[in-house]
Amino acid sequence: MVRYRTVEGLSELADVFDEFLIDQYGVLHDGMRPYQGAIPCLTKLKELGKNVILLSNSGKRAYANIARLADLGFPKSLFDHVVTSGEVAWQGIVDGMFGEPFSRGRRMFLVGHEDYDYEFESIGIKLAADPAASDFIMIAASRAPKMSLDQYGAMLAAAASSGIPALCCNPDRLMLTTEGLQPSAGEIAVYYERLGGRVVFVGKPYESMYAFAKRLTRAPDAVRRIAIGDSIDHDIRGGDRADLKTALVLTGLSSGLADGKLDKRFAFYGATPDFVLSGLVW
Repeated sequence: MVRYRTVEGLSELADVFDEFLIDQYGVLHDGMRPYQGAIPCLTKLKELGKNVILLSNSGKRAYANIARLADLGFPKSLFDHVVTSGEVAWQGIVDGMFGEPFSRGRRMFLVGHEDYDYEFESIGIKLAADPAASDFIMIAASRAPKMSLDQYGAMLAAAASSGIPALCCNPDRLMLTTEGLQPSAGEIAVYYERLGGRVVFVGKPYESMYAFAKRLTRAPDAVRRIAIGDSIDHDIRGGDRADLKTALVLTGLSSGLADGKLDKRFAFYGATPDFVLSGLVW
């Protein structure tokens, strides 16, 4: 197995890379407060003139994530762009990137948070009350543990058997909650596939996420880029697929992993980072 290099902080990589694509949840913060060192680390990167792009498998649009980051103490001055899988999906429907039936004017059944407006109606999408009466399913978020996978399966089974496709704009299969790890939207999407439904995934580790980020920055191919995250499955595999260097931080989903466990996880996912850090620190 190719070995990774352990580094104490991003200061060791600052002269090596020009652009830093950094995951949010589990890397910058735990959902309630910033990780110690995260804000000073971003501050230093910007002082050095580095491009900082925050990548998130959030089903919500970018501006909603920017507002949440501000509430957590991360001002907009600390990063250049936020790219969410929800934003890529929203823009992709507008641009016709996914083809039919994922287009404006169609009927969509939304699997997401019931108290949040994902703004699909603003681009001509008609929300359907019955999954089996829709043109496609949008899987944006999980309400676990309030709603179980079996309950989602029962709700979506008829649509899957009818051949109604789904677009998943949050491929994360697990999420950190106050009740511990719970199945996320990506797990619902995989369940839908098991029921016989076809799913198009948007977000890390899929190519459309990184292509969207690259278009935003308009950076030349010569720019040295690195993807940083806490998920081997999404951040490290995604960076590999996009031909980027990668760094795993041992917080969030990778909290508590030591060398022996890391090697097993890397073998399981078929992805090994170039660097490993204890956290996002300088």
